[in-house]
Amino acid sequence: MTTAQDTATTLPRHDAPESILGAYASLPESQEAQEEYYRLLARVPGVRGLEIPFRDDLAGSAGLPWMASQLAPHWDRNIVTAIPGTMMRVWATGTFGLASTDRQGRADALAFTRSVRDGVEALREAAGRDVVAAVEIHSAPSGEPGVAHSAEAFGESLSRIVDYDWGGALLLLEHCDAFVAPDLGEKRLLGIDEELEVVRVLDHPRVRMSLNWGRSALEARDAATALEHVRLARAAGVLEGVMFSGAGPEDTRYAKAWMDGHLPLDVDEPGSVMSAEDVRACALAALEPAEGSEGPIAPASYLGAKCQVPPEATPAQRLAFLTHILDATRV
Repeated sequence: MTTAQDTATTLPRHDAPESILGAYASLPESQEAQEEYYRLLARVPGVRGLEIPFRDDLAGSAGLPWMASQLAPHWDRNIVTAIPGTMMRVWATGTFGLASTDRQGRADALAFTRSVRDGVEALREAAGRDVVAAVEIHSAPSGEPGVAHSAEAFGESLSRIVDYDWGGALLLLEHCDAFVAPDLGEKRLLGIDEELEVVRVLDHPRVRMSLNWGRSALEARDAATALEHVRLARAAGVLEGVMFSGAGPEDTRYAKAWMDGHLPLDVDEPGSVMSAEDVRACALAALEPAEGSEGPIAPASYLGAKCQVPPEATPAQRLAFLTHILDATRV
């Protein structure tokens, strides 16, 4: 039987992807400790940026100048994710989202997305340089396809926001767990097939897709789903990157069973079903040479690591949790 490690030694060479760290999930509480943590992260080889969450802005209580000052000089490929702010509003209203079948819910989401764009520009100005490579958007709201949300509505929203001035940043449709049943999953957004079709129809060079390992796994409550989604997005020629954070069938100190709790690798959290072998298999699928009907398919440009950590962990211990994941991506 061929293992992921065996395959890694026989595949043709590929360019190393950029590494992105979703450090916000493992940040210490105090600002002083956060600054130490960012300094440690800046020393990790191959890291080109952070995944930065947008809730109401990109800075939080510390302020935008402070946030900009934490971005190491070589972190010029940061990715802004709108998922925290999106889900806050979804859970508050039930109808908010770019894919909403409710006219007001979609209008509110378009306005929110413009505020994300404004936040990206403000971060660039505060940093005095171009620091945002991509922005992740989502097919909210939660609910049953054709009732709460639709691919048609999402496509209409994308055709509008792609014309916002993103300063050269890509728009990444980040797939989250799709609706399976009212009592299963967490986010319950559009299915990956519908999202891929929306991207295909839009056919815009700056609109691509990103994946999160744990969100794909919890969708079907099966670790194999993440690899399936990587292969689907890669075959469609639109996979830009994969963020590795875990999920699992047991309640842990971080989250309930099969929730989006950003669990560590299984060696650091036994309740996680994300193993180093799973990460390697997905990394290979995202990077290995592939051919489509029109020729070679570009590999993913980045692979990332994100997880929660014990609240008592030191900055160095927090870094170790992330590097355990990151090391597994280096196939």
